[in-house]
Amino acid sequence: MAKLKILYKKKAKALLIIFFLLINFKSLYYRNINKIINKLNKYSIYRKPKYILLFDYIYSPVCEDLNSFTVFQYYQHHNNTDAYYVLNAKTELYSSLLKRNKTKNIIPYYNSRFNEHLFNYILNSKIIIQSYALHFFQIIASRVKYLKFLYICHAVNYFKTSIIQIQLSELSENKQNIILTSPYEYKLYKKLNLYKEKSMHIGGLARYDRFQNIHINYTEKKCLLISFTYRSYNKPIYDKSLFKTNINKLLEDRTLLTFLEKKGIDLIYIQHHNDVIRKRHLNIKNPSYIKLMPQKYLAHYIEQCSLFITDFSSISFDFMFQNKPVLFYHLDINDKINFTEKEFMKIDFNNSIYFNNVFTEHKFLINKIKYYINNNFSLEYGLAEKYKTLFYIKKNITQKIVKEINNIIRIDSD
Repeated sequence: MAKLKILYKKKAKALLIIFFLLINFKSLYYRNINKIINKLNKYSIYRKPKYILLFDYIYSPVCEDLNSFTVFQYYQHHNNTDAYYVLNAKTELYSSLLKRNKTKNIIPYYNSRFNEHLFNYILNSKIIIQSYALHFFQIIASRVKYLKFLYICHAVNYFKTSIIQIQLSELSENKQNIILTSPYEYKLYKKLNLYKEKSMHIGGLARYDRFQNIHINYTEKKCLLISFTYRSYNKPIYDKSLFKTNINKLLEDRTLLTFLEKKGIDLIYIQHHNDVIRKRHLNIKNPSYIKLMPQKYLAHYIEQCSLFITDFSSISFDFMFQNKPVLFYHLDINDKINFTEKEFMKIDFNNSIYFNNVFTEHKFLINKIKYYINNNFSLEYGLAEKYKTLFYIKKNITQKIVKEINNIIRIDSD
């Protein structure tokens, strides 16, 4: 009994230490932001408001969403030298641009802390544009008097309304602007009262413009793509989870693999970049039947593959945009593990945008995969019309977004 009391005391002490560390980290985080904000406001009298500063997701060398990059390229091609793009220096994209001497107006970002060389660009910017709602830069933009902020989204956002609200909870509403992707999304944001109506702009995702010029490589075999989001629990819990168990079960399904081999179709599996970072390796019995591809090939297979299977990845909308079928497999909805995503996932499970292809049981998912293969991946009756409602426009999206950006800047200048 005495040993048990000592053990409880040690655990309580450890939890208390973690609690105080988190509080101190948060206070340090906000102290640093406050220091930058005060400095920017102090030097604002010397600013030359000419830059358009664009970001995608800059904290990871793996994730290259390229939505803001698409807008940046548009400005470059139209001889606008005042658009700058911040890019993680460890990404393959930055290495490629460096080799080809194509880094004009590219600002390398070196680590997860605020880089001092960004200060001058922010000081002289009219607007900060991001495709990921990174809290750090949103807070700066919301509290620096001369800056506008525009969120152009990296994906369709109405999967998880709780996350959307958390992202905006500490920000000044009147400083935020957003480009929304669909009428459905517009209604949701209006209902949640997340933005003032004048701050919500019609557009879409700039990166979808690439689908207008897809050249399918017909020398490659037909393929289906599987990619799930990730779960943030630790490795021992991950190893016991239904999430991992059911991914393995799907990728090892002998009936499915034999069927795909007979039909001459490749199965492509791309693991989420957060699982790659956490070194969560899959232990598959028949790896030769599956192409396990790194994240850098994702864009290629989004264009090349004819069917997508996921839990609730936003990649689903890339497929819907191309009128390709998407199957949603909620593979761990019955997991007894209490993990943080559970509350967010409840929203996803009940969302009407999933239409009629939602599965919680393995066998029904396999049957639907076979159905689509046997029907040459043709969408079921009425599904194309439903997919269409998820997008405002499907052509010249980047041009439309740039027009909205220029309007926001012009209104701010008036």
